[in-house]
Amino acid sequence: MQQVGHTGAVRGTMLEMSSSSANITLRTFVFARWVLLALICLGWGFQLLDPKAFQMILSWFPPPPEPRGTAAVVIVLALCNLATMRWVLKPGRATPNIAGIHLLIDATALTALLALSGGVMNSFTTMLFVPITLATQISPRWTWGLAIYCLAGFAGLFFVAPQSGHHTHGHDFVGHVRGMWVAFGISGTFMTYFVQRIAQSLARQRAELTRLRDQANQDRHLAAMGTLAAGAAHELGSPLGTIGMLTSDLKYMDEDERNEAVATIKQEVKRCKHIIHQMASPELRLPTLPAEAPSWEVGELATELRSMSIDCALQVTCTDDVCGIETTLPREVLGQILRELVLNAAEACRRRPGSSGVEVSCSRRGEQLRIKVVDDGVGMDPEAVQAAFDPFYSTKPEGEGMGLGLYLARAHLRQLGGKISLQSTPARGTSIEIIAPLWPTMGK
Repeated sequence: MQQVGHTGAVRGTMLEMSSSSANITLRTFVFARWVLLALICLGWGFQLLDPKAFQMILSWFPPPPEPRGTAAVVIVLALCNLATMRWVLKPGRATPNIAGIHLLIDATALTALLALSGGVMNSFTTMLFVPITLATQISPRWTWGLAIYCLAGFAGLFFVAPQSGHHTHGHDFVGHVRGMWVAFGISGTFMTYFVQRIAQSLARQRAELTRLRDQANQDRHLAAMGTLAAGAAHELGSPLGTIGMLTSDLKYMDEDERNEAVATIKQEVKRCKHIIHQMASPELRLPTLPAEAPSWEVGELATELRSMSIDCALQVTCTDDVCGIETTLPREVLGQILRELVLNAAEACRRRPGSSGVEVSCSRRGEQLRIKVVDDGVGMDPEAVQAAFDPFYSTKPEGEGMGLGLYLARAHLRQLGGKISLQSTPARGTSIEIIAPLWPTMGK
């Protein structure tokens, strides 16, 4: 079934390509026909201007064609070209079958010109390969049809001009000419077969590339949805953990502590709702960050970070040149990134006794915002630092982290034109630096 489906996809791709390229292919045929007519007219003009030079050049070519018949063929081809440009190409009505009919007309005209200039004795009979080759741009059926038609046209030249050299050159030469016809048939068959095999192979490759591209798009969309959901779940862990801890201790608290705990639980529930709402917010979707974002003061972010509840000391500082300045960085995106970094830093500090806590500093470097999150926690070994930005990599115990914080942070910052770097030493702590433009150009 899979093979049948793949074959059907290949045939569908070939048909689609033939339909979409019919207009271009037919334009090429019309242009080639104009070139042929121009060469014929140029030859006539040269013959009138300098007959002697024309005869000398003509000695290298077959006998000149009969003038009246050649003129009739030229007129028919010119009228055919004009009609095609007016009623087919201009309104965009080209189809593979129309292109094939034009090749039949060209093959007929070429056969007529050969018949008018020596018949089978004309060395330019090999020009009948041209319509066959051009037919490969349409379809296999048209290619085989043109091959048979041109072979029949070649054979017809024996009957149209039966006296063209039979008595003059003897039986051996007649046999040579007939052998040319056989060679033409064999060559045309082989050429048609192998060119079609190549065309089918290319069609299969195009179909496979299309399938792989569609599959990659589906995988990317699925990964984006999974990443967005996992990122929200990753951030939900902290407030849900706080809610769980407070609810389990409510029965041991006095009334004041219980009221404070309930207020905290309500605040954390509100935060959980906000995080879930962000899952549908285009501001957090990597492919669709807004082209324009409202401005806000960097100092607001510092105030939000100071209100975070963590199990270690947290110090947030802002330099004077950045605290009151406004930025158009996505507020929720940057806030989510920094909250994740602070929570990770706090976790590292908890795992190392005697840690002094987490420090967050905001400063300005030209037109860029520079934020550093430093802790003196357990730190990371070189291998962990190398893999820190990989998706689903985490140094936390299984079940306590999904390993998406740094991955999402780098992905968001990259689209904003910023970057994030990490330095860490085992048992000494970790330093993470974020550099992002204060006024990024998004959505481009």
